[in-house]
Amino acid sequence: MIEFNRFELPNGLRVIHQHDPSVSTVVLNTLYNVGARDESPDRTGFAHLFEHLMFAGSRNVASFDKEIEQAGGQNNAFTNNEFTNYYISVPAENIETAFWLESDRMLALNINENSLSVQQGVVIEEFKQRCFNAPFGLLWHHVRDMLYKESPYRWPTIGLTFDHISEAKLSDVQAFYQRFYSPNNAVLSVVGNLNLEDCKSLVNKWFGDIHISGEANKNNYPVEQSWSPSRRTEEDLSPNPVVFLVWKGPNIREEESLGLELYSDVLGGSEVSELYEKLVKQEGLCNAAECFYMRGIGEGLFMAYGILNEGVSHETVENRLFEIIEESFDKPDIYAFESAKNKTYTQLLFEPINPMSRAQKLAFWEHLGNPEMINKEAETVNGVSIETAYASAKKWFARETASVLYYNPKN
Repeated sequence: MIEFNRFELPNGLRVIHQHDPSVSTVVLNTLYNVGARDESPDRTGFAHLFEHLMFAGSRNVASFDKEIEQAGGQNNAFTNNEFTNYYISVPAENIETAFWLESDRMLALNINENSLSVQQGVVIEEFKQRCFNAPFGLLWHHVRDMLYKESPYRWPTIGLTFDHISEAKLSDVQAFYQRFYSPNNAVLSVVGNLNLEDCKSLVNKWFGDIHISGEANKNNYPVEQSWSPSRRTEEDLSPNPVVFLVWKGPNIREEESLGLELYSDVLGGSEVSELYEKLVKQEGLCNAAECFYMRGIGEGLFMAYGILNEGVSHETVENRLFEIIEESFDKPDIYAFESAKNKTYTQLLFEPINPMSRAQKLAFWEHLGNPEMINKEAETVNGVSIETAYASAKKWFARETASVLYYNPKN
């Protein structure tokens, strides 16, 4: 059982504290309620751009990384469609350095023409490398465009096009910062060798006088009024043709999503799964076959795919993917399902051992309004029955509701 404390500052900053005297470090994790889904359709990629800008210095900090290194710490960040997360780990005796650094970039990030230009170049180069120079680089551009027409989930975190970043004006970027990088739009989790009294003192000292700069994100997004599955063919840098089947599904707040995640692990989560055994080992149609379920805050996505062997048609593999999925509904593998449950249960039990994982989990569940879930996740897995999981899969993953994407190798 992970015992934690929760308090909130007058400026709206929510704080989760967990004292762990068994470690010599403290993790400071800051989750901002802003992701790619909060961007304007003609200015995508801003959340990811800020992941870089937040390390470019602030009013009182010329070099963020230099200060962290001198304190013997490490830091990084990640962005997705739904939130942005920054984390710092330092020796306990240097924790005030982390509070100073994190609060200063929330208070007054140094956004000027020079810092913006530098980070624009970095992000644009990353876009080109990831999207244009790697196999499956534009996969999520294609998939999201097929699944969404009105929703802001229709573009990936990196953005629709790098032109949105290259054409960004300083005023656009400053407005994005003022709107979303405000204490009332953030969760701060503090985990490690720091007691509650000292934590409250440092939080109040470094964050208490930061003014609210924008209204807290209400997370209201357009809902697809009408949608139907689609089919398309694209060229890709993959040396082999590929078939992708994609479905929408329930999000992480919905009970069915966990069962669907377990189902996907059984069906195609390893090289001993049914998809791999049949399509790769037994029938030789593919050199790789897999499926997975993404449990997002606002969306759930299921993808199954096969990378074709030479001389095999897209249509053959598409049909076999559908057949294997449909056959699985009526022949649940009890042994494989219990194995998947045990694996997930064990992962959830051991994840919080790492202070960094614990800090991020606490921030995430507080963001969703229920930090106590860090103590309930594992047991929730044990409560999922194979009957419920497979019934949900049969309901959500019907052949007629699948979107189908073919990839052909570029010449």
